[in-house]
Amino acid sequence: MRNRIQRFFRIFSFLTFVFTFLVILAGSVVRVTQSGMGCPDWPKCFGYYIPPTSPEQVNFHPSFEYQKGMMVIENDTLWRATSNFVSKETFARENWEKYPKHNYAEFYVLQTWIEYINRLLGAVLGLFVVGMLVCSFSYWTTNKKLVGLSFLMLFLTGFQGWLGALVVASNLAPLKITIHMVGALMLLGIVVIIQYYLKKKSDNLPNGNFKTIKALSLITLLLTFAQIMMGTQVREVVDVVAKSMNFESRELWIDQLSVIFPVHRSFSIIVLAVNGYLFYRIFKSTADSALRYAFLLMAILLAEIVLGIVLAYFSMPAFAQPLHLLLGSMLFAAQLMLFLAIPKSNTHTGLY
Repeated sequence: MRNRIQRFFRIFSFLTFVFTFLVILAGSVVRVTQSGMGCPDWPKCFGYYIPPTSPEQVNFHPSFEYQKGMMVIENDTLWRATSNFVSKETFARENWEKYPKHNYAEFYVLQTWIEYINRLLGAVLGLFVVGMLVCSFSYWTTNKKLVGLSFLMLFLTGFQGWLGALVVASNLAPLKITIHMVGALMLLGIVVIIQYYLKKKSDNLPNGNFKTIKALSLITLLLTFAQIMMGTQVREVVDVVAKSMNFESRELWIDQLSVIFPVHRSFSIIVLAVNGYLFYRIFKSTADSALRYAFLLMAILLAEIVLGIVLAYFSMPAFAQPLHLLLGSMLFAAQLMLFLAIPKSNTHTGLY
């Protein structure tokens, strides 16, 4: 019975790993398509569990049975039903309240469903995290760390959901969006560590100076985290510039960015150089178990740099923005995997 539950834990942890990337990608697509306010309320969407599919559903209709919480757009204002009622022939304000959290009052079917799918992916991720926590107790006598990490995963998932509600309520405040991204990286980091504890095994390693390589790996991980944070700052400026230009004339956006963009661009050279040196050290060492992660890391890093060049010199195409963030997240995960795979010394037993 225990083995079966532990098998389910492994399945849930792997699905959590995959869906964390999907949620990060979906969140980036939401920003690129300006769909963050596609659902102006949370957790429902215009007061519905299944979002509207046409503007008619958010327009006022006479003799219609409205439920408490349903929303309509009337006179460029978002209204929320205060109770269950059947509407009169004309809009009666006594049955409605202006939505108190923001004044956004627009409806676009595509944006609404992009945001809804983003939320749906987050909800599925939450279910996998709950399943992982329940199954983690099968490790209570053998590896309590998995139970603690599963609790932490659930807490952070709940925090991300709460923060997502604040992002909508604030009409996409940039700082909250950046914190949201930090939380996503923390979730990713925890599930990578869980995968490490599930797979680690004892290896007999030849002699080697792994302490220096591990320290260098930690430095590259921190540099990548700093680069991603700078990237979120660049993205905040891009959002401001794009909005000021009505999301048109993409070829002009780069020239309007602040100093954070050239800093972010130049910092990528440092990240590449340090990772390249790390790869060289691992390739020359005897840490064969870490070498496959080093190859994976360099492949992702080079793809990420190519996408960065596309964004900087080819008018910032919309398709490249979500992929750039996704690869950045994958790079962070790969570097954490590599850090965990590098032995602390020639007697380390944590490779997998």
